[in-house]
Amino acid sequence: MSNNAASELTLQAVPSWMPAFLVAPMIGGLSLADLIALVVLLLFVLIFVMIEIWMERKVAGHIQLRRGPLHVGPHGSLQSPADVLKLLTKEDLTPVAADRIVFPMAPYLVFVPVFLTFLVIPWGPLVLFGNFVVRPFDLGLVYMVAIPAMQGIGLVMAGWSSGNKYSLLGSARVVAQLISYELPMVIALLGVAMMAESLNLTTIVESQMKQGWNVFLQPIGFLVFFLATMSEMSRAPFDIAVAESEIVGGPFVEYSGMRWGIFYLAEFAAVCLNSALSTALFLGGWELFPGSRALGLGWISDQFGLLFFMGKMIVLVLIIQWARFVLPRLRIDQLMDFAWKFLLPAAFVNFILTAILQVFGFVPFAIGIGLTLALAAVLLATYQARRSPSTVALMRTSPESVPTSKGVGLPV
Repeated sequence: MSNNAASELTLQAVPSWMPAFLVAPMIGGLSLADLIALVVLLLFVLIFVMIEIWMERKVAGHIQLRRGPLHVGPHGSLQSPADVLKLLTKEDLTPVAADRIVFPMAPYLVFVPVFLTFLVIPWGPLVLFGNFVVRPFDLGLVYMVAIPAMQGIGLVMAGWSSGNKYSLLGSARVVAQLISYELPMVIALLGVAMMAESLNLTTIVESQMKQGWNVFLQPIGFLVFFLATMSEMSRAPFDIAVAESEIVGGPFVEYSGMRWGIFYLAEFAAVCLNSALSTALFLGGWELFPGSRALGLGWISDQFGLLFFMGKMIVLVLIIQWARFVLPRLRIDQLMDFAWKFLLPAAFVNFILTAILQVFGFVPFAIGIGLTLALAAVLLATYQARRSPSTVALMRTSPESVPTSKGVGLPV
């Protein structure tokens, strides 16, 4: 990573103690330090995904009043590596009707966009190192929206190349879900860009250290972004398109072995990615707590910011895992309605309120927040009042009998 390359790509300066042979440009302008950073980042993603899977099993176990993984390693900590070994040894089957070229390519086209998005995340400083970020582009916010959107191509390829009409239908449903939730997510990010007056993720984090965390200034934007990213990951309660209870189990029903494992890896890596992005965009990045610098505690964040960033990210990961086991799954019509009728209008409202805050100040912004909450309460009350009486009566039906389409009661 030479000084010229750094100036062209607006990269931050490398540590002064790093030897010259590590930062000298090599293949494609990348230095040895860049290649080492890519390898370390890939190892971090793989290791964190295994830890994340173990955490999810433990969370599920405690919610369901059981222990979860317990016997393979201390407290079941080696269960995830054992599962990886199992996937590596399982037979990798290819359907007769599958496309022999496209079919094996699809899993990589789903995982690689997720991994590439990790390159622009500002992880924060740690002792001798400055801000940990592999490629801090000035257009990082645009990059983090554009690159993950390429997952849709891999999902369509997986469904089409399987030679299975159910896989193709599953890929169509997943891509429709991705497109529907991409719109409110992007509009929510416009408010973040307006507050920071920049598209650079590092600048966005630094702006929150001066004017406050975006989660307090844009609570609607945070909820819209967080829920939209959960849907794009096909995480519960937004996982009906890939649910095992459906006839169509998503676009990868014909995959087995490690190819199926790569889809699984992409899902859990996306959980880590979107939790990190939420931390950087709304939770102040590596800052210890709001206003810590005003209290003279900024040096703690400057020395151990990476640890604080990871702590916030893990909390968001746990929230996503908790939601999987306590919230009911949405039907496909409810899923699409929630995107177009609730999240998209909420994203526009957040965008307008952010513009009011930037132009007119905090008082009109606070009034707008109050009016928005009042309007939401009125709409919710209207929706509850207009519910079909037959639906309410059906919900109150005695569990001893369930009415059928012919009106005949069947025992349960």
